[in-house]
Amino acid sequence: MNYAPTKASAIVPSTAITKKRRQGVLFVIGQLNLGGTESQLVLLARELARRGWRVEVFSLTRAGDVLAEPLSRAGIPVFYGRHQPKASTGVAKTSPGLRELIVLLTAAMWLFTRVASTRPSVVHGFLPLTNFLSAIAGRIALAPFIVTSRRGLGNHQERWPWLKWMDRFANRFSHVVVANSHAVAADTAARDNYDVNRIKVIANALDLSRFDNIGDLRDETRRRLGLGADEVAIVIVANLLPYKGHGDLIEAIALASKVRPNIKLFMAGQDRGIGSALAQKADRLGIGAKVEAIGVQSDIPALLAGMDIGVIASHEEGFCNALMEKLAAGLPVVVTDVGGNPEAVSGLPGCVLVQPRTPADLARGLLAVVDGLPGRKTERELRQRTMRQRYSIEAMVDAYETLYLSGN
Repeated sequence: MNYAPTKASAIVPSTAITKKRRQGVLFVIGQLNLGGTESQLVLLARELARRGWRVEVFSLTRAGDVLAEPLSRAGIPVFYGRHQPKASTGVAKTSPGLRELIVLLTAAMWLFTRVASTRPSVVHGFLPLTNFLSAIAGRIALAPFIVTSRRGLGNHQERWPWLKWMDRFANRFSHVVVANSHAVAADTAARDNYDVNRIKVIANALDLSRFDNIGDLRDETRRRLGLGADEVAIVIVANLLPYKGHGDLIEAIALASKVRPNIKLFMAGQDRGIGSALAQKADRLGIGAKVEAIGVQSDIPALLAGMDIGVIASHEEGFCNALMEKLAAGLPVVVTDVGGNPEAVSGLPGCVLVQPRTPADLARGLLAVVDGLPGRKTERELRQRTMRQRYSIEAMVDAYETLYLSGN
């Protein structure tokens, strides 16, 4: 499925949206830790507040709330539920336990009270659990407009079957369901038996100003990382989670390095419990020196400036922010053919799609891109220019404002 950018005629320019109609919006999310969906919420909330909306955020848990700080700086109040997430046991639960039900009920009651007392014009939920809470509390409190978001493929329904029914409930009791890619919209329609024409597609956005003049940082970044002039730096920016495909990528690096021994992989992201296993795997494959976990990076554009190739190895995606960042930095990329990835790279040179969970195909893609280095300057500029045209913050927020105001 090819990406089709939203037509300009379908979006009301921000300067033409009547300020007096901007009222209140309450965002509901599970947590404010580092993550793609959470980062998108922060971008949207801050820009809406700047445009005159009264914005509030409710997070189901206080754990890892690193993104609360930029919201607070923007004058956006953040409220918290009492959920305390536990480490996964690897066993899918067929239904929530009593403790989880009590926490959810408490959160729903708080949301109902908040919506009933402050009367926001929009209640907007993100991710499965809080979509459900937003829909039920919003309906009971007679919220004028309820929006729920599908941010990824519905594989969570297979891991936690009870979420399937929560998803369907949220769909039914929302005024609008928003997906961040056409692939996610199609998946939602198929899994939930929902009319795809009732799903609004609004793509993610990127703070593109962060990528201005990053070319000047290349030499400094490579020196910091100890890269030689002839080494090919490959980067994956993703929290260390099984579905992000780091294990597949390490196997692919082992295969590709037999042909191109000068490649080196950098894994940037928070270790969510598999870091040591990945390091052991690299050592077993004899490429421990070629794989470096560098943790959470505070300046992703500077990191990407020193890289040669970007990789997305995920088994599932909705619309990948890390992919947009790599393209905005001008990097050629190797990406798995899942979710919205094909939409993001549609029509762009130097981008190779590979099959997920297939290290041999991932190695093939890597070698194809390595063979094309350093690539033409015009191709790098086209990738950068396309990201700016498709995925600006202004375009995303204009689309949401138009949606919110259409419901009021």
